[in-house]
Amino acid sequence: MDSIPTPPAFPLSEPQGDTHDNSANLYPLAIDVIRAAISRYPACRTLYELFGKLHQSIGFLQPFAQMAILLRQPDACFELFYCSNAAARESMTALSDRLIETGHFAQALQQRGCLAVEFADHTGFMHALATPNRVSGMVLLDRTIPASLHQPFAALVDLAAVNLDNLHNGAATFLAPHYRLQYRDTDARVYDDRVIPADQLTGLAQRAQFIRFLQRAFLEQASRSGIGILLLDIDRFHHINREFGSETGDRVLRDVALRLDSALRSRHVCAVLGIAERDLCFARTGADEFGLALSHMRYPGRLAEIATYLHSHLAEGFRQEGFRLYPSVSIGVASSHSQAEPISAQAMLRSADTALKRAKTVGRNRHVVYESAWDTAGSPSLRTESLLQEALREDRFQLHFQPLFRLDDQALVGAEVLLRLQKEDGIPVSPAEFIPIAENTGQIVEIGEWVWRRVCRQIQVWDAAGFPRIPLSINVSAIELSSGDLAAKLALILRQEGIRPERLHIEITETAVACNEEQALASLRALRSAGFEIWIDDFGIGYSSLRSVKNYPISGLKLDREFVKDLALDPAAEVIAGTILTMARQLNHSVIAEGIENEAQFQLLKQHGCTSGQGYHLGHPVLAETFQARYFVPEDGRSRP
Repeated sequence: MDSIPTPPAFPLSEPQGDTHDNSANLYPLAIDVIRAAISRYPACRTLYELFGKLHQSIGFLQPFAQMAILLRQPDACFELFYCSNAAARESMTALSDRLIETGHFAQALQQRGCLAVEFADHTGFMHALATPNRVSGMVLLDRTIPASLHQPFAALVDLAAVNLDNLHNGAATFLAPHYRLQYRDTDARVYDDRVIPADQLTGLAQRAQFIRFLQRAFLEQASRSGIGILLLDIDRFHHINREFGSETGDRVLRDVALRLDSALRSRHVCAVLGIAERDLCFARTGADEFGLALSHMRYPGRLAEIATYLHSHLAEGFRQEGFRLYPSVSIGVASSHSQAEPISAQAMLRSADTALKRAKTVGRNRHVVYESAWDTAGSPSLRTESLLQEALREDRFQLHFQPLFRLDDQALVGAEVLLRLQKEDGIPVSPAEFIPIAENTGQIVEIGEWVWRRVCRQIQVWDAAGFPRIPLSINVSAIELSSGDLAAKLALILRQEGIRPERLHIEITETAVACNEEQALASLRALRSAGFEIWIDDFGIGYSSLRSVKNYPISGLKLDREFVKDLALDPAAEVIAGTILTMARQLNHSVIAEGIENEAQFQLLKQHGCTSGQGYHLGHPVLAETFQARYFVPEDGRSRP
């Protein structure tokens, strides 16, 4: 090792000239520096000794540069650990903050290579201190290094990273104490203010840095400048984790973060809003949520354009291992421009969060701008929207099953699937309350998919137990019927779950079809071709019941409870019910009577030739475990109510 050339030990305070002017001549010297580093770094016994050697090595490549090293803490924050000298500590801390707020810190972590950043008044040059298995920190210079010396610089940092791992296994447990001892006597600032937060997964600023930026923006706000917030939430991210695993979920988070961050650093964004790049902070503010804070905006009214711009950057999707994912984001937008009166940082955050909830409940993959006229605090509808979101995220919906019986011998012939929801305190929420809200906001689509998958899995459980293979009926909403891909989506779910279409019946209402009749009928025909049976629910109360029987590709009718409840009391009701039953027989359609609540109704329906029925007189909706215990008799295959 003694034969390895040693670079001249000129002091860093006496630079030998600007490396930009003679970088080509320095390349042979850089090779010598790397050789010396290979020899000397492993002999270091402390972090400060190691980083001092790294500083000395880099000094040969860029003698004018101040150097700082930020190390990752166990809580995933990055703290300033080493600085080339005490006088530069404040400026390097400010530069670190700025690089995190602008997203360049995240970019450097992602690309694991040299990254030069030119601000109007400053320069930053970074390289991640990382091995293939660990990101330990970031090396930061306040001057750039010529492109011809990037490779030697990267080699020196990589050598330091390897020796850092060997020295203290990442040094995760003692970084802060070293820092405190180093600066206890000279630094009067509060310790927490020295923490440079960066999210470990994405490299973006964390929520605390985001809030700090926003608070500073309010303190510095000029009379004619605006402040804005965009909160972005990845739609149905829990589905990505559930279907593809957390590793894929983490990759998606990193990819989304990097693409959005790159889009936000464009000149286009600065021009549209009338800001400088330093007036922008993009952060990871939650598990699958990002926040964009903006200050000193000359054109705050154009924030919606930025939301649309971000949507467009995600449209092409992300290639994973052998497939492509297309995650979308919902965006809530709020600004001082949209507020009726001056507000605080926290109040604007609440406004943006309210707008985000609206965006997610009106269909996702869109943005909503907060309006000061919204009275969200006392809105039962908004509370229900939030409850539905929580129920999907936390898997709090329940499925109940109401049995269907053949009336002549009371044999079990099927069951209707009914969705139930409870608040956190256990109080049930009426379907009459939450289903219309879910339909109005578009949440019913995701809820519907949840129902289909759960029903398929329940069928698998019952099949494995040897229970009778009865068909289960599921209601499909107007929004789902209006979707052009409903049949394909349901066929895919059943194929993935291993269930045949004939095991599931679809119930639709005339009103649902009427909302978008052309598309709904196309969906019904596609569903029928795929092998599903289709039943008209609540038959008889629609505006065009006879036309629906003629035009819809149906298997049968469900006689509305309105015609059942008065059978024994109102002769007219009996005539109408009898007429419907006769018509159905002549058209070869089966009929299920809904809402049978007493013996008199039951007997009259039998007399008129109704084949099947459901209602409290026959069986209440119950959970799957209760249903199988009460209605399934696997020994002989028979059951009774």
